[in-house]
Parts: sequence; C-alpha cells; structure tokens
Amino acid sequence: MSLKNGIKYKINIKKQADKYLLKLSKKNKKDFEILLGCVKNLPEDPYNSKSLHNNLKGLRRVKQGEYRIIFRIDDSIIKILSIGKRSNVYKKR
Repeated sequence: MSLKNGIKYKINIKKQADKYLLKLSKKNKKDFEILLGCVKNLPEDPYNSKSLHNNLKGLRRVKQGEYRIIFRIDDSIIKILSIGKRSNVYKKR
C-alpha cells in the first residue's frame, strides 16, 4: 500500500498473473525478482505507465524488458490482470 497524491493504492493480483509469477520463480529467478520489484513499486505512481487502446481501453501497462504487466486502476486498487512476455500477454485479453 502506498500514498500518492493523497490516495493509498493497494495491489490485487488476479490468479492468472499470480500463476505466471509462480512458474517464473521456478524457471528464471532473476526475471522473477525484477518483475516482483516492478509489481511492488507500482503503487508508488501507477499513472507512470502507458494507457492501452482499442479492445484494451481502460487498461494500463508497464514494461520490463520483454515482459509486460497489464493492470487496471479501480479507485484505490491496482488490479493486475496479466503478466507475461510481450509476444503473448496481449493475446490473453
């Protein structure tokens, strides 16, 4: 939880994103730690991200190397919907 512009943001990770992180933690510890750090820092300034368009309107993304974190901001909750490699993460939506 973080306080930015008077708003405390909480993180809510959807099961699909959580499963991806769990798999990654077993396969590639370095990338897992980088992505986990990115998720933890998200509440600091969730609007320091790119808003998506077309069928992904209303969603935002943060990129970290070849990985993307897709999320939505609902009031004071950051809902992480999907995490994955760039080549696949947008297809899941």
